[in-house]
Amino acid sequence: MNRAKLIEGLKKGKEQAYKELVFGFSSRLMTIARLYSSNEEDAKDLLQDAFILVFRKISSFHGDQEAAFYGWMKRIIINLALSRNQRKFRHMEQSLDAMIIERSIDEKVIAKLTHTEIMNIIFELPDGYRQVFALYAIEGFSHKEIASKLNIQESSSRSRYSRARKMLQTKYTNLFKVMIA
Repeated sequence: MNRAKLIEGLKKGKEQAYKELVFGFSSRLMTIARLYSSNEEDAKDLLQDAFILVFRKISSFHGDQEAAFYGWMKRIIINLALSRNQRKFRHMEQSLDAMIIERSIDEKVIAKLTHTEIMNIIFELPDGYRQVFALYAIEGFSHKEIASKLNIQESSSRSRYSRARKMLQTKYTNLFKVMIA
């Protein structure tokens, strides 16, 4: 079924369209859900709730292009995750300065890492840092937009992003040491 027929089927409430949606988009959307969740179980719950929202709000989607449809679903997941975690992140600012070590990164070694290895390193970040990192580095939001979404100061967004980058560098360095040992 092509995307236009899939969207039409969803709007008509056809069960086969729902199945195709879940099977066709689960893996890509799970990656997004995992970025904004504390663990895999929370990500699965988030993904399930996001699909329910997609089913409920499908009539508000206009268009038939896969990229637009995927982007629309991705926004639903991100917004759902942020609204769930907003209270949690208000009180979460952690002091991890002692853990942060500035390191240079060898691009040749990074090129050898698989997508899964890179995502696993990102998944290990604390929630607040991972979400700011994902919103800024992956989704392309500005720090002002992130601050508004997470109800934090713009300077906190910048700080969390900077700390996330440094933590990723440290995690990468540790992984690199294991790879060459």
